[in-house]
Amino acid sequence: MERNTSSPMAFTNLITGSFYLRETGEIRDVYEIFLLVECPVHVVNIILLLAAPSLIFSSKTLVNLNLKMTIASYFLAGVLMSISRLSWLICDLFWVPISSMEILMYSRFVFQTSIAAHLFVLSAERAIATCRSKRYEQNSCYPVIIFCCILTYPYSLIQLYSKYNFQKGREINVVMYLGAALVSFLILLAVFIVNKKKVKERRFKGPISEAYQVRENIRTSRLLLQIFVIFSVFVGLSTFFLLRFSASLTDPTKKWVTITNGFLYDMLISTGTTCTTLVFLQFLIPDETQKKWSHILHLTCHNRNVRPESKRIRFRSIHGVDVEVGNGTAEEEARVYFSQLSLAWKL
Repeated sequence: MERNTSSPMAFTNLITGSFYLRETGEIRDVYEIFLLVECPVHVVNIILLLAAPSLIFSSKTLVNLNLKMTIASYFLAGVLMSISRLSWLICDLFWVPISSMEILMYSRFVFQTSIAAHLFVLSAERAIATCRSKRYEQNSCYPVIIFCCILTYPYSLIQLYSKYNFQKGREINVVMYLGAALVSFLILLAVFIVNKKKVKERRFKGPISEAYQVRENIRTSRLLLQIFVIFSVFVGLSTFFLLRFSASLTDPTKKWVTITNGFLYDMLISTGTTCTTLVFLQFLIPDETQKKWSHILHLTCHNRNVRPESKRIRFRSIHGVDVEVGNGTAEEEARVYFSQLSLAWKL
């Protein structure tokens, strides 16, 4: 039977690859198994992300306010993406008409693209923190950061338009992803190298806030480089399967290729998002909490020591006293910085 693609409903089915997934039979049975396998990943991700705000804005979380706001925006996009995708999966399992599910498909893509764009915002924020390390802690400009996070959504809408209005829309989006990812990686690498060089050469003997900011820049750039590597691996693999999915989408003889590549793409994206969430949470959870849980679970706890080779930092406090640190954990030293900063700003 010839498939009619002239109606809006037929066109929607075509672009989503679902024109044969609503037919009963072996293909549909396997497809439903794929849907059921993917659901728990999104449930776990939603639970983790909903628990994150209490950690991000806790007084024990020693992170600059600008960075907190950016991470919170990243997590918001993540939870909305998982909710959109989970809703789609449930609707698909219960045979809800495809035309009624379009908004879930589009919103999932927008939030997913926003997550990727947030990595650029995070790298840019750390670059600004590096350039303004002497005064950054006092002059937090989080409204500007929030505005930059909001800008990730117009960018996502541009990619959404490209995907469904250009013949090579998916390929264009892949090029845009790669360009933004390369710039983000180079920025983060430069931030890490510059701040490590400052520590090695002990070039900051000014305000105590600069000493703290340099140390925070090193910690966060190292974290974001880890996030970038994880994200790149999962997105790179998923892009390979996405392009294969796209190539077989309109060919009815490649039904198994389409659903297999679509499933692998969706699983890699959802698993990668969950992995990056776990890395962020591990960074945000205070050391003593990690030690407590490690003791409960009988796990080996590795302290985040910051003792580089010459691994001591010297700086002059506001009272003109030379201070040298480097024997405790990063968190312990940061607590010293914060307490002295608080006292300094009250003077």
